[in-house]
Amino acid sequence: MQKVMSLLDNFQVSEPLVNALIGIALFWLVKYLFNTIKRIRSLPPGPWGLPIVGYLPFLGDHVYLQFDQLSKKYGPVYCLKLGSFDVVFVCDWPHMKEAVSNDALLARPHAAFFPGAVDDRSFGEMSGNPWREHRRLSLHILRDVGLGTSTLETLVKEEIDQFLTTLDNDGKPVDFKKKISHSIVNNISILLFGHKYDHDDPAAIAISAANEEIGSSLNFAGVMAFLPWLTTIVFKFKLFNLAKVLKCFQIVDSHIQDEIDKHQEKNSQEVVDYIDGYLAEMKRREKQTKVDDNFSIDILRRNAASFYGAGTETVASTMEWVMIYLVKYPEYQDKIRSEIADVIGFERRPDFVDRNRMPFTMAFIHEAHRIGSVVANNLLRRASSDTKIGNHNIPKDSLVIFNFWSINRDPKLWPNPNKFDPTRFLTEDGTKVVKPPYLIPFGAGKRNCPGESLANVELFLYIVCIIQKYRVKVKPGTEISTEASFGLSRRPSELPTLIFEKISNSD
Repeated sequence: MQKVMSLLDNFQVSEPLVNALIGIALFWLVKYLFNTIKRIRSLPPGPWGLPIVGYLPFLGDHVYLQFDQLSKKYGPVYCLKLGSFDVVFVCDWPHMKEAVSNDALLARPHAAFFPGAVDDRSFGEMSGNPWREHRRLSLHILRDVGLGTSTLETLVKEEIDQFLTTLDNDGKPVDFKKKISHSIVNNISILLFGHKYDHDDPAAIAISAANEEIGSSLNFAGVMAFLPWLTTIVFKFKLFNLAKVLKCFQIVDSHIQDEIDKHQEKNSQEVVDYIDGYLAEMKRREKQTKVDDNFSIDILRRNAASFYGAGTETVASTMEWVMIYLVKYPEYQDKIRSEIADVIGFERRPDFVDRNRMPFTMAFIHEAHRIGSVVANNLLRRASSDTKIGNHNIPKDSLVIFNFWSINRDPKLWPNPNKFDPTRFLTEDGTKVVKPPYLIPFGAGKRNCPGESLANVELFLYIVCIIQKYRVKVKPGTEISTEASFGLSRRPSELPTLIFEKISNSD
């Protein structure tokens, strides 16, 4: 202290002033420590992590499994320190049911999901009024151009007819993963761009490959989201296969920008797709001199990219799980085909309304959703104000993750949860399908997936059309794995080589 005072004498600083400054510094330090301890004590229980990085080093590739295991030790609502963020996990249905209805938990993190990779946010990454405006507008446009209507169902059926021709391979193996991805891309393209692509179109193939690569890179995005200071290092040294990921973003963005440019050149007064509708809204706002940074070409591009990626990844991943369980349990495939024979026959194509008379088929789809858990946990939420989940305090700006995997494998909700059993969704006599409220493959509440209605139509029609025309088989002796890989979605780590054997009318 004497050395400090003698040093300060050279600067002619008085001792009372020094003492006052030290006192102020100590006051703020004590206040910071007090507030930190108070915040920790107010949060749900959970394990301690390491300084700076928190619990991140202890998380592996399949984080949803670890989140579930931690809930068994700390309770269904617990907290982890991930980087500099307090993250609250919700792992049972009663608390999740409450949380998805809580408006204070609708916000997104302040940082983007792919920090440094993309500069602008899609409406799915927005919070507050910008999110509400964009979601309302997007749903309005998509419904106007066919989402949830018989018009879109007809277009999906036409695409399926084209898709089925790609499975005709004289009983030889087919690369189902690529073909289903290309086909689902076409359904999204109709809504976004007003047209679809040939199945051998280089643009469609490149987009599908880029979206798949982006989807598998979500783990790297998660690390940077929780450790934003790491972004500079990642970009400088091109860690996490960054160069390839950035190239994929560039492919998708460039393709969508080309579509936007074509729409702007066309300058149509008719709204036939999402880009038309968004551009029309921008013009309307310009006429009213409503300058709004939340409505721009850049955000339109991000919105379209989000629809493109999420709309393709989740449905294609679910179809991969469906194929696995069709060949793993051929007796279920036969049962679906029997329903097809009774309700539709083999001459006409199915309609979505046919699902109401096909309880086992719908039960099979529900069980594929449950056990596949394509969306194992939600995109990060943020508490926009102090709130509660059950008896637990959730301070403002805490992040929240709903672990859907825990719900889908909860033995209190699903007897023998690791068994694939479609009959759990049927009444005792097997004549009616019952979907409980805790099966939420597309999320729930105001942040549920806006493309849920399209996905439901796609899944039913694709599955029924495939089984109506083919027996889906694998080579004898093929080992069918149900191991998963995890990125944007949870999908099979290895899809068996599938054979689509045509069914003759005499079968």
